[in-house]
Amino acid sequence: MAGIEWKVVPICEKQLRDVNASDILNNGLYRKCNIYKGGGGYDKFADIYNKRKKNDIDLSVQFVVQLYGCTLDCPYCYVTRDGVLGNYCSISTKQLVKDFMNSGLNVFHLMGGAPAIYIENWIDILRHIDTDYVFHSDLLLVEKEYDTNTLKELAQYKNSLYAVSVKGSTKEEFKNNTRTEFNQELFWKNLENLVRYNIDFYITYTGMSEQSIDRFKQELKERLPSDYDNILKDSFNIQLVKYAALD
Repeated sequence: MAGIEWKVVPICEKQLRDVNASDILNNGLYRKCNIYKGGGGYDKFADIYNKRKKNDIDLSVQFVVQLYGCTLDCPYCYVTRDGVLGNYCSISTKQLVKDFMNSGLNVFHLMGGAPAIYIENWIDILRHIDTDYVFHSDLLLVEKEYDTNTLKELAQYKNSLYAVSVKGSTKEEFKNNTRTEFNQELFWKNLENLVRYNIDFYITYTGMSEQSIDRFKQELKERLPSDYDNILKDSFNIQLVKYAALD
C-alpha cells in the first residue's frame, strides 16, 4: 500500500458540543455521522447514491475523516477554524483504511476543510477500499485547478460520489459567504472538467438566495447547455442550521 501520509485533524473541543459521545471514534481521531440526524439538507446523499447506482445499501451512517486546511473561511462552518486548522496527525493510507474497515460502516467520507486540496491522493484510498464500500468527498471548485489525469483515474471508481458545494454566483455573494475572493475562472474550468471526465457528482447550494441559485443555473445553461439537465438533476439547497460549536 502506498506511503501517503494524510493530515487528519481530530475532533476539536468546539465540535464536541454538537457531536454525540457515542459517535466519537478512535479517541476522537475520527467520528461517525448519521446523515439523517442533524438536518441542514445533508440527508440526500444516500438516496442519490442508491438511485444512481441502483443499489439499496445502508448509507445513513458515515465514517468521517477531517483533513487539515481550507481555502475558504465560511462563518457558518460547523467544523470551525479549530477543526480546519488545528493540530493534525499524520495517518497513512494503510491505517486510514484499516480504521475504516474496523468501524463497521459502509461510507468513507473524506471531508475538510477542503479535502480536494489533496484530490490527487484520493485514488490512494480508492485503490484499497473494497467495491462493496462507498467513497464520498467534497469539492469547492476553487481549491486549485484539478489535474485532468487525476480526474480520469477517479472516474474509473464507480463506488464513489462527490458533492460539489456552490457558495455564491457573484463575487459579492461568494465573499459574504466565504470571506474569500471568488475565482470564477477557476470555478467554471474545474466544473467543466468534472463533466468532461465523467466524475459522478451532485450540486449543493449553501448560503445562497433563490435569485442567486437561478443566476447560477442560467450561467450553467449558457456554458454547458448539453449537460445542464444532467448536472442539476439531484441538486438541492442546504438550509443553514445553528451549531453549538459556533456559539
